[in-house]
Amino acid sequence: MAFSKFKVIFGGNRGIWIIIAVLFMYSVLSVYSASVQLPGTNTTQHLFKHVFGLLIAVACIYVIHKIPCKYFRKVSYLLYGLSIILLILTWLFAPEVNGAKRWLIIGPITLQTSDFAKVALLMFLANKLSKKEEEITSIGAFVKIILFPIFLTCFLIMPSNLSTALLVFFEAMVLLFFSAIKRKYFWGLFGVAAVSGALLFCVILYGNISIWRFPTWKARVESWIEGNPNEADQVQVNNARMAVASGGIVGRGPGNGHAKVKLANAHCDYIFANIVEETGLVFATILIWLYIMLFYRAITIVKKINKLEPDSELKPKYKFRQYLVLGLMSMIVIQALSNMAVSTDLMPVTGQTLPFVSYGNSSLLFIGFAIGVILSVSREVDDATAPIAQETEADGDVTLVADNADATVDSAVVEENGSEPEEIIEDNELNIDENERKQI
Repeated sequence: MAFSKFKVIFGGNRGIWIIIAVLFMYSVLSVYSASVQLPGTNTTQHLFKHVFGLLIAVACIYVIHKIPCKYFRKVSYLLYGLSIILLILTWLFAPEVNGAKRWLIIGPITLQTSDFAKVALLMFLANKLSKKEEEITSIGAFVKIILFPIFLTCFLIMPSNLSTALLVFFEAMVLLFFSAIKRKYFWGLFGVAAVSGALLFCVILYGNISIWRFPTWKARVESWIEGNPNEADQVQVNNARMAVASGGIVGRGPGNGHAKVKLANAHCDYIFANIVEETGLVFATILIWLYIMLFYRAITIVKKINKLEPDSELKPKYKFRQYLVLGLMSMIVIQALSNMAVSTDLMPVTGQTLPFVSYGNSSLLFIGFAIGVILSVSREVDDATAPIAQETEADGDVTLVADNADATVDSAVVEENGSEPEEIIEDNELNIDENERKQI
């Protein structure tokens, strides 16, 4: 009875809801502990602010997961266009903080537009791939339909946030890998990206470029390779490494960590280091396992969609749902792994938050939106009371003919005539001439 009530209130994959609840608890405890280094002495005030952000994110998940997925397909182009406009406005008018323009201030709202842009891009690509992947038979079509939106988004993010631009590109590549696009285009793009990435790395490391944030990128790469103790970022990395190393198996205990006092971003960028120090490798491993299980849940949703076996004319709407789930969940897991990699010094500093754990209302809101969309798809697949919605050409999809349409017509005939409808046989199925037809 309890599970049935839970399913009515919280539709979709129950495992995802449970994982979100566990991450919620991780987040509250970790941010409360790490907020000791935030400005001011009232850590409870920071906790209440963070809990309020978490509740807004959960409310966003709940509202979004109740919306039929067909509407996300309909507005994907609009959201992508809006994200491009916001990125341009950020580039032009956002205040500069630590040499970067990342946050757009709209009244009382501070919005990190790159968080919105990567969600919008993946929704846009899911729609494009579901409709156009079979039409991509040339390099020109591949560039126009797929590459141009990816490069445009990454180019607008790159000047102030190179790490996010690279992650967005990688997330798009993951989505292309799962798609039915021709392998030669994917591997060709992979090769070009690998060569371009190597050249960019060399330019950052050995070049002397002063535009955008090249000096900051150069300092971060050099400190990661050489371990320059004079660099501020390297000091952060060293403190994070000490926190991870001192955590041991069971940790120092909640609230007893030392590195958080020295870590400037222990509540967001380096929250994983604080978790390892205070709760040990045991709870850190559980946290990693939770993100892996999120991706596994996405795979189960995709497999259930595959079992629906739609007609060829109806495949685009099913593919859209599959690509949407894979793209958005890949985004969440890749961001989580990148945050953990920075805390353990496996990659240069990126400034990525730990999804649904780190402090930051903007990130929480858009991660909540992404999870809500995934649960919307899951609800339509799993819940018998919420089947995949009817979609028409007006919704940007083919017209769906319900499976029970014939049964509905037959029942209407029975109610009207009081008898079963007669079977209609086409004349060409009977080898009879006109005279025989008249006799019949």
